[in-house]
Amino acid sequence: MTAPLDSALPSAPGRSALGLGALRVRGDLVGLVPACLLVALALRVWAAIWDQGLVWPDEIFQTLEQAHRVVFGWGAIPWEFRDGARSWVYPGLIAAVWKVAVAVGVKRALVLICIAKLSMGLLSFGGVWAGTRLARSLGGDRAAFLAALFGAICPPIVVFGSRCTTETASAALVMFSVVLLEVTPLRRRAGWAGALMALAVLFRYQTGLVAAGLFLLLLARRRWLDALAYSLCAAVVVAIGAYVDVKTWGDPFHPLIAYLKFNLAPGGADRWGTSPFTFFSDHLGTSIGLSYSILLVGFLTSARRARGLVLVVLFFVLVHCAIGHKELRFITPILPLSVALAAVGLADLMNGLRQGARPTYILALVCGGQMAWSLRAPTLGDLGYGGDEEVVWHADEDYYRLTLEMGEKPDLCGALTVGTARAWTGGYTYLHREVPIFFDKEPRNFAASNYAIGAPDEKLPAGWRVLHARGKYALWRRDGTCSAVPADWSLNML
Repeated sequence: MTAPLDSALPSAPGRSALGLGALRVRGDLVGLVPACLLVALALRVWAAIWDQGLVWPDEIFQTLEQAHRVVFGWGAIPWEFRDGARSWVYPGLIAAVWKVAVAVGVKRALVLICIAKLSMGLLSFGGVWAGTRLARSLGGDRAAFLAALFGAICPPIVVFGSRCTTETASAALVMFSVVLLEVTPLRRRAGWAGALMALAVLFRYQTGLVAAGLFLLLLARRRWLDALAYSLCAAVVVAIGAYVDVKTWGDPFHPLIAYLKFNLAPGGADRWGTSPFTFFSDHLGTSIGLSYSILLVGFLTSARRARGLVLVVLFFVLVHCAIGHKELRFITPILPLSVALAAVGLADLMNGLRQGARPTYILALVCGGQMAWSLRAPTLGDLGYGGDEEVVWHADEDYYRLTLEMGEKPDLCGALTVGTARAWTGGYTYLHREVPIFFDKEPRNFAASNYAIGAPDEKLPAGWRVLHARGKYALWRRDGTCSAVPADWSLNML
């Protein structure tokens, strides 16, 4: 058997019998881990089913909307999927799940959306479980308990945990790969780790920084055969991704090349705004709360036991800090790993106090309670999405609920959105009807639609009336049929 990535380290605490008291403490901690994991699962299931709010449009238009195009044949086309700057691997996998759902009789848009979000929630839960495994391997049972607790309720991890973004899926794959390499370092598992990391890269190209870092760690530990298995299996998955590119865009690696050209061009992604170097640290602090400083201390302390993994995380974050355009979700692929490492470092510090399990329980109570309070009502501003003080949970959900309702109207022949930017609509993912969607308040658009969503006090032409309102939005309707769709109407909506 080969050595783990950071094997030349002190043995993890909590492994030897130190008397009946120590055994009792160990048993208590082990018993708390399943409870924390149950909380993690429950939160993600709740968010997937009952929260239909939106943090950022990519949750729909880069993923679900494209899967909708594959399965049903219609959907909005953002510029990335017009110019070929995204791989079809991730939306293709969602489409595969939806095809199975449709085959067994699922028809409603809300059910399909919940299935996709539940899939992400289960992946996120898997990342928490994997973080617990890693923490136990590196720091013993106290570390495992803290990792399970923090992973379960850390606000940014939970907020993004059930959202259909490539970062959410990549985060779980990163954790699985690290556990395969670190906890059970068998050669065949190194191959699986390489395959999973390659898939994470196909989902989110920036995850290649982590993939390269793990490969360098294998070389640094002189695990030559593991490095070979890791790279060969990664190459197989990359080849499959290149084949998907050929079938969808005509050329291998076409999305990667288009993506790099766009982002390296003058202006590039900066047109969506730039942020200071400290953006990620600032908004981890505002979204997590005071416990962020404690987690940061634990993360840095964990370098005693997992120096290589700490360096990989820092490398990933610092590269993103150097890029002008920043969103907190960009670093979510390494947040579960960071939290697990923080748990290892904090457990080490608690062990150094030599006061038994009491300091660990106090730390868990303080940090867990504070993070749970922050998780109750984080705002979009806390996450760095402008200065918006709207709570993340159910953000603008009334709009999407009304879109679902509009899509189920049997006489719908054209849908109109008034006063909402097209990127913030639910697209055909939520409407789920093959009818045109219009966004501009032009007379021809009013004539070509018979349902609309806008403010309850919106000034619409004669004949339009409010069916009912939800919060700041209302569902409008007019009698009569829809006129012909304007000749210049297109699904290239974004």
